[in-house]
Amino acid sequence: MDYGTCSTLSFNKIITAEEHSKKLIIKNQSGKRVRKITVDGCLIPKTDTNLRCDYMFEIDKPNINVIAKVIYLELKGKNVQHAYEQLVASIERFSAHHRDCEKECYIVSSRVPRLTTNVQQLTTKMRIDKNAKLTVKNHQAEISI
Repeated sequence: MDYGTCSTLSFNKIITAEEHSKKLIIKNQSGKRVRKITVDGCLIPKTDTNLRCDYMFEIDKPNINVIAKVIYLELKGKNVQHAYEQLVASIERFSAHHRDCEKECYIVSSRVPRLTTNVQQLTTKMRIDKNAKLTVKNHQAEISI
């Protein structure tokens, strides 16, 4: 899929997405090919009223141009439920393109109580309904790929 100017391709060891003091850090020590796609306000314009996440990251399988994993990211204030809905809408919107790859979703928010019942329910619902892993973090999340 061609994302035009909304995506950047990187083999960097550290890849980040940041907005309003919320940040995701991807540690790419093995130098995998990672496509960072700005969804909100670029791929999907602000004038579009449909829900969408902030960023997607497509990680290719080594030595071939096939997506192994996609990471959906929502950087949010404190409304975790709305962030969840944005992630689900994005998974559904890009489902044909990401059908055969592993899916992970991250909500990085200003403040979320540690593992509340609501967060646990959303994590389970995401796994069952969308076959995707959901992680909710405060202020910053770090992952290794």
